[in-house]
Amino acid sequence: MDYKSEYEEIKEEYIDFLNEFKSTIKSYLKSNNISTAFEISGRLKAYESIRKKIDSNVVELKRSLTELHDLVGLRIVLLFPEFKDKVVEILSSNLIVIKDSQIRSQPVDKFGYSSIHLILKIKENWTSAPQWEKHKNKIIEVQIRTLSEHIWAETSHFLFYKRDENIPDILNRDLSRVAALLEIVDEKLQNIKIKLEKHFDYISTAPYSEILKLDLNAETFRRVMEKNSNKIYRLDDFQNQILSSKIEKDYNILNVNVLEELIVGKIELNGIDSKYYIDEVINLLENYKTESLRNAKPNP
Repeated sequence: MDYKSEYEEIKEEYIDFLNEFKSTIKSYLKSNNISTAFEISGRLKAYESIRKKIDSNVVELKRSLTELHDLVGLRIVLLFPEFKDKVVEILSSNLIVIKDSQIRSQPVDKFGYSSIHLILKIKENWTSAPQWEKHKNKIIEVQIRTLSEHIWAETSHFLFYKRDENIPDILNRDLSRVAALLEIVDEKLQNIKIKLEKHFDYISTAPYSEILKLDLNAETFRRVMEKNSNKIYRLDDFQNQILSSKIEKDYNILNVNVLEELIVGKIELNGIDSKYYIDEVINLLENYKTESLRNAKPNP
């Protein structure tokens, strides 16, 4: 079989499949608020790599390169471990899962990294869309890892790729400690995320008297602005974050109670919109800043 000619013949079509698949996965993750450590990466397996595996009998093909499960592949590197199962659930419910496995790669004894590998293909009804009609039976491998798992995988690949010799025990112990530390990093980041979410949930529901005791941040700032504007204040999360950062930076206001004292009851709310209310708050803060600077000047 002339696999080289077949590779050149199917290469562009598989690259198109890979790009369409990548775009779809990105949309799934975005709509489910799943954060990645960096851009989803994809690749068409190099022919030289395929040829070596065929020659060494690592893979056995009956007729075609399209039998390979990893001819094309995507890698999703997530910030937090909790997202791994969610990504598997999303992909499994929207695509056909040919194989689902958790790989534990062990370049040396006693340690390794975990990585979820899914072998997928599109559902029959997808092929009614023009961009998918040529890709009915194509297969793709999707790897799902956390950032710590990715660090371990890439580092161990660099250290041990093509090295079959025994690794000294002292290096085994060092590498085992690194693997353990990376697992701890995943665990700690996940715990911090959970605690932060609980904190911000508390801010959104706590009695206003409790909010006044807290430091100023995007969420406490929103509570103050909504309360004092009788909910006229309406900014999305990104705009609210920018404005709260500006208040903290430009006017050196770090505590909720300070902002509250400066604006409470000082703006007429009848007939105004969110933009006008924000402008009035800025005017109050500018006056506060000017007065503070005046008071800070030494007497002549």
